Amino acid sequence: MGSEVRARQGDAHSRDPRAVRTRARLAEAFTAVAGRHPGAPVSVSAIVAEAGLNRSSFYAHFDTTGSLAVYVLEQALRAISEQDVQVRLVGRATGRDASRIVLGHIVDQVDSQRGELLAVFGSAEGGAATARFGRQLADNIAYYFQRLRFAPTRPPGELATTAVFLGHGLAAAIVDRLTAAAPCPREELIEILVGLVPSWVDASVPR
Repeated sequence: MGSEVRARQGDAHSRDPRAVRTRARLAEAFTAVAGRHPGAPVSVSAIVAEAGLNRSSFYAHFDTTGSLAVYVLEQALRAISEQDVQVRLVGRATGRDASRIVLGHIVDQVDSQRGELLAVFGSAEGGAATARFGRQLADNIAYYFQRLRFAPTRPPGELATTAVFLGHGLAAAIVDRLTAAAPCPREELIEILVGLVPSWVDASVPR
């Protein structure tokens, strides 16, 4: 997304409490504004007004509303991953059913941000954004694997490779649906994705 954006992305991972709080306020404001006007473009002015901040605060962390949309998506994916572990942990859903639920949550999260995400993934910088999306999904899946007990034990290399394969493959499939002229229907996509999850993942038990 360019050197300036990459620099801001590095800042986006800063642990400074003030930066964390500002990003959280901007993310919450984006979600609130987008939720009130589904499908409509979300402006920087609307976001900062909702957050009670000024435009310079926005641009200190994000270069466009699209980059904020991707950040919101990344934060949501972390929460979805943790929710999935908890669902399996308490036994509310297991195996393929649990995978179907978490994949549905991911697809729905993307759909809820469709307008702003399309502006990112459908642009000339879409390839870089898709790669970043894939890395985030791969990191979430790797974390998920750490929280699960496998029988028989899977080699570390297999877990790492599977996380990368699933993360980037899922990102590409979702972005393709997002940008396609005739997108794959939600339920059909979820069933296809569930079928691609290795059987040993669905047979695992949370620790």
